[in-house]
Amino acid sequence: MGRVVLLPLVLVLGTVAGLGSYCEASDDTSLAWLFSGVLALGPVPAVPLYFHGYGHGLAAAYAAWPGVPWLGGLLGGLLFGATALVFAVLDRLLRPWLRPASLVLVLLVFFGVAWLEHWLWFSYVRVALTLAGAAVLYAAQRPTRRGALAIGLLGLGAAWLMRPSLAVVGFGAALPAALLLAGSWRRAAPLVLGAAAGLVLAYGAAAARRPPAETRAQVRDGYYARVLDFDQLRPQPRTPADSLGTAALGLWLMGDATLVNEALCRRAYRFDAADFYGREVPTKLRLRAGLLVRDYFPLLLALAATAAFKLRLKGAQGGFWLVQLGYVGALAVFAGVLKLPPRLELPLLDFWLLTNLVFVLRPAASARNPAADGRLVAGPGSDFGPLWRAGGAAAAAVVLVYGAKTLHRRQVLGREQRRHERAWAELSRLPGPRVRVLAGTNDLLKSLSPFRVYTPGPGPLLVLTGWPAHDPSQARLRQHLAGTPDQTECLRRLTAPGRGTRWLLSAETARWLNRRFRYGAQPGPAAVLRPAAGLAADSTLRFYRPASR
Repeated sequence: MGRVVLLPLVLVLGTVAGLGSYCEASDDTSLAWLFSGVLALGPVPAVPLYFHGYGHGLAAAYAAWPGVPWLGGLLGGLLFGATALVFAVLDRLLRPWLRPASLVLVLLVFFGVAWLEHWLWFSYVRVALTLAGAAVLYAAQRPTRRGALAIGLLGLGAAWLMRPSLAVVGFGAALPAALLLAGSWRRAAPLVLGAAAGLVLAYGAAAARRPPAETRAQVRDGYYARVLDFDQLRPQPRTPADSLGTAALGLWLMGDATLVNEALCRRAYRFDAADFYGREVPTKLRLRAGLLVRDYFPLLLALAATAAFKLRLKGAQGGFWLVQLGYVGALAVFAGVLKLPPRLELPLLDFWLLTNLVFVLRPAASARNPAADGRLVAGPGSDFGPLWRAGGAAAAAVVLVYGAKTLHRRQVLGREQRRHERAWAELSRLPGPRVRVLAGTNDLLKSLSPFRVYTPGPGPLLVLTGWPAHDPSQARLRQHLAGTPDQTECLRRLTAPGRGTRWLLSAETARWLNRRFRYGAQPGPAAVLRPAAGLAADSTLRFYRPASR
């Protein structure tokens, strides 16, 4: 209990209190602002693609106690569950090899180099991936216990509800270690078949109950991901409307459904296989490989050490190297063909390392029959002594270097958080209750703390960039603000004299909005947005004011 629950609890609290916690992407803050009603007329209980079933509870909680960071608390609780499950798996795996003090030291090192980033650089993606994989490993390590099986399936289901594709990736990443931990296919079958059947049934039930609007949102989101995230589709506009639409999508301006939609993606974008696989994929792989070495060199060294130890201990085995190729291939596909941000990369590396540890330690432990008193079998006094001493010294040096890198990252993220908090504080001091229109502000949502509530001030907030701009709640908000759900007409009406609308935009989004106002405008002077006083906390954004041309 102490090493599995209390130790990770102390480490987590120490990390959050001492180093802080910073949102890796804008998604987490956007979700919190939708569920709490900051970006809508009120708390939004259902968001397409995300947090199925959680949203109703979150919306009700935010409505009752708006000053509590409910989404951050939910995600933090689930991430702690994943942390405790991984510690339980490691504790049982290492217990035959190590004395209690040495085991605690190894767990500390594992948390510092392989797990701390999940708390420091926070993301719901990390939560879903680690929870799904950790729950599967915990159940596989205890194949005869029904309670463990229930925990495994519940953890996988909880991850699926956050975002189904992440649960599938987490399950796949943990599957090799799960089969090894169970000891045989027969013992692993209840978990593996139950998990696979559960995922299939969940997908089938969701597809049967999915309304047409959500189906269209999924199709549209898939196109947007291919354009913005995976760099698979290139714009080839044929008309002025296409040119406006592709320019909008390039700026993440997704709310103008008359221009930016799945028809635009089918008509004005092209997939060039020769260019993508011949130029884009190698470029992405080279870039990601360099970042992989820079950011996760301790894990790469640990993977190399487990491979060397496997060779020294029992010689090469086909299954071990096949698994290594599988993980390398998965990382290459994500990095080259799809997308491999750190919030996806580190969980995959974690489960790769856990799989290698299972490969090395379980067969070796049973073969060498370690003493029951917990002495380290492969310690300095064994025939692995020289290798052990050299490895220990190298590990200490790597941990120190990575510790310095983590402290530097914390400083960078802390400065970014303070800058973004000042920007939101400056925006909140504007006189209200006036409508505030924001575009190009996605970066201001990054590095905020998931465990704080941010209130951008009085008055409605209409955000034009990012996936929340095409959430169904935004049409209702525009109808309420200007009497029309159409984004362009809504914005035109908000430029009218006397409305007092505040426009906080980047230069690129302001230029696009001016183009949009001119396109298809009625005869007469068209409103244009001109720079006003800037936002002191962020040099990339400025306030704009409408003026007649």
